[in-house]
Order: sequence, then C-alpha cells, then structure tokens
Amino acid sequence: MRLATLSLIPAAQGACGGLPGKLTCGACLDIVAGQPCDRYDTCECMSPEHLAKGCVAAGFCDPVQAGPAVSEGFGLRIAKAHGKRDYNYVRVSVVTQTPEVPEADFFDYSSQFKYRWTDNYLHTGLKEVTPGKVNTFTIGKQTVSVKIPEAGAGAAGVMIADPCFRSTQFTSPIDCQFGDQFKTATRTPLLLNAFVGSSDTDFWSILGDNFYDREGNHSKEFFSKLTNQVKETPFVTVPGNHDYWVMGSPEAGVEADQCANGFMQFYGQDSEASLVASPGESTAPFNFTVDPSTTATSGCSRASPDNSRFFHQFGNVGIIGQSGAYTLEDYAAFMRESCQWLVKTKGIEVGVLVGHWDVGGLGAGDDMDVPSFYDELVAVPGCKEMAAAGNLKFFMGHTHCNVPHPHGHNDTGFMVAGQGMEGCANYGVPILDTTEGRTRVHYFDASTDEAFNAVTSCVTANGWRGCLNLAETWLDQPRTKTMVV
Repeated sequence: MRLATLSLIPAAQGACGGLPGKLTCGACLDIVAGQPCDRYDTCECMSPEHLAKGCVAAGFCDPVQAGPAVSEGFGLRIAKAHGKRDYNYVRVSVVTQTPEVPEADFFDYSSQFKYRWTDNYLHTGLKEVTPGKVNTFTIGKQTVSVKIPEAGAGAAGVMIADPCFRSTQFTSPIDCQFGDQFKTATRTPLLLNAFVGSSDTDFWSILGDNFYDREGNHSKEFFSKLTNQVKETPFVTVPGNHDYWVMGSPEAGVEADQCANGFMQFYGQDSEASLVASPGESTAPFNFTVDPSTTATSGCSRASPDNSRFFHQFGNVGIIGQSGAYTLEDYAAFMRESCQWLVKTKGIEVGVLVGHWDVGGLGAGDDMDVPSFYDELVAVPGCKEMAAAGNLKFFMGHTHCNVPHPHGHNDTGFMVAGQGMEGCANYGVPILDTTEGRTRVHYFDASTDEAFNAVTSCVTANGWRGCLNLAETWLDQPRTKTMVV
C-alpha cells in the first residue's frame, strides 16, 4: 500500500508526489536506504536518479553539521513504581553509552539495550523513598534528590506531547514545521527546566511521538539540554505512532523502525512487564519476547503490549497509561484491573488516563484512540463511578494542538500536542493541578517572544504558582467524592 494514500495529513504545497510535507525527508531517506520509490508514490521526484547526491542535495532534508556523537551526560530517569507495588517505591534508571555500571551494588538490572538503540546501556532498579521528603542517592559522582508527594496529597504535573525540534547535527526524518518559529530546540528545554525544575511540580510527562526518533539520537540530544532537577522529577510517558514507525503508520513501516523498543528502554517506565521483577532482582523489567525484526510483512513487529501499559499513583492522582497500537481485547483485563485499583487505592481522588492517539488510524484501532478508549473505560466498574463524579480525566497528543475539551469531552479531555509540529500553530505548557480540593488545568502560552520571555522569567523566579496571572485556566472544578456501590 502506498504511503501517500495512508496519511491523514494534507499534502503540503510542493510536497513530492502529494506526500505530506513533513514526511518527504523520511521517505527520501528510506528510498536511499533501499525502499522502492513507488511505495511512496514519489518516483517522479524521488527516483534513484533524482537522489544520486543524497536527500540534502535534492532539497528534501535539512543540512546538518558533522560533529562528535552527542552524549546526554548524566542519563537519569525517575519513574513512579507500578501501582501494584508499595506506594513508596520509584524506579531509578541511568542510560549510558558504555557498559560500566555507574554505581556498584545500586541497580537491579544492567544491560545493553536490546533490539534497537543498542549503542546505549540501561542500569535500573527499584528504590524505596519516604513520601513528602527529599530522598538522596549517590550515583557515581552525582547526588540525586527524589521527592514524591505523600499518598492522598494534591499533586501537579506538566503535560506535553509530540515535541519536535530541528537538530543541527542529526537529520530529522520528520519535519518540525514550527520548530524555527517557536525555537523549540532551545525553548522547549528551557520551558521544562523552568516549569519541571520548580518545586511546584511533582511529575512531568511526554505523551508520545517523543522527538520523532528512529535511532535515539534526537532523544539523547534533547535530554542533554535538561537540568538534573528536571531528570530527578518523576517522568511519565507512553509511545505514539511515530515511536513505533517513524513515518507514522505500520503500512509505512520499515525494518529499521524501533517499534517502541528503544523508547521503552530509554525512558525506563515501571510498566506491567516490569512486575516480573521485585526490588533487588536482576530480571529484565521488560517483555522482550517480540523481536521487532521478526515479521511476516514489511516493517517491524510491535513490542509486547505490557511494556507500554501501567497504572501508578502520585499523591491523590491515579494515572492509567495506555498505548493505542494494540487491540481492545489486548486491554480487557488491564481495564478491569486498573479501574478497580483506582477506586480501591487509598488516597486517590482523581483518575487520569494518558495516551497518544486522539483519533483512530495510523496504527490505532477505532476503539483504541484515547477518547474512544475513555468511553470504553467509563463503562467498567470503578472507572464508571469515578467518571460519574467528574473525577476521571484524560490527556493525549497526536493532533498537534493545545486545546481543552477535544472531541466533545467537555471538562474531561485535554490535548497537549502543540509543541512544534504542523497543526494549530500554538505552543505552550499545560499543567494538571489537584491541590486544594480542586482539579485544575492551566495553560501557559509561549508562542511569541514576549510570552516566552515573560513566562520563563516569572516561573524561574517565582515557580509557576506565582505566575498564574500569565496562564489561561482550562479547568477549575471542585471535587466531589466518588461513591462506589
């Protein structure tokens, strides 16, 4: 099937063969690597003859500057432990480019990445912390300070999706249309350093399509710009369609795609797959039973679904993480279990579903995009009562906009993917806040020089709570108690 018939994105003016403009570089790179040009319906402008001097010379990819390999530096990741574990556990991970363990007798599992992004090594372990207090660990020459809210306390998290930037060193297969306008290569890290680095923030998230990265270079480059304060803050992430297939759909997949394998190891979430290992056990916290290179068709095979689904708790917030790349049948038992967990876990007052797709297609079934999955979830006991009380919300990406109430889910759903890609041409920082007996969602616009400068200077000096005069409030609801029969 030809890619040009698959995309839901309109073709950009002058795009080769009607291919969406953001995909032309990726298609060119795949053709140079051996894919037939008729697969993308681009032979009239991307034949081997057209591309004899490469994709940059042909005008389909941005030029880059050669340089030494990017090193993230201290590749720290903190993730909340799965909700089936004790509340006072976090997963501490460090990604390195050498096999040496950063701190002896600290990690449960240390190994080279498997299948994809294999120039990296992961060192990870479960650590007990005291909620409400700063907990300090020593990892090599680094002092790491981790804090999670007490169970039942209000919590706040920065929520973004689909971040992109124009790298000067690595060719980006997917064009970041507004990357130059919003200066995302520098400003997105600066915004995260200000907002997530603030003591006002308890966790942060990227809800898929994390830097449109097939080989791991863009992820490393971006994370090298984040402060240790950001990396010490617990991180929540779920894969999007471009994290499976960089061109955005299984029909356009190639064997070199990561199919979320590099993703799951780089970000070190404590997913359902990790439950095979208890604290101190050296078992891999992933399900590696699916080799992405073993597939009967073109492209790659998706990582096992238990690597990307989870539920866990921050204070009074219960988070359910989902990937739309699977079937509702794959998720049936998980839905029942997570909904019962929400209403039976001490301290949870607000449930939050996080996923990527806002519509079906491009790898997601019609019932697996986040709004449709939410509608299925609210029929499940536990989630049904949470939703009836107004205490079950969802956040997602995919369509590149920052907007409240998407697809008619008023006061319930939030789209947070205005981070540089084509779409609504907005850019800013959404925040979920469940303190003071209310559920609030604030949005800080950063789309102009004036707005960006005002927001970053204020938040750096005062924390974002001291700058709410600069924010638009998308939601401000008093909470009622969820009644479970």
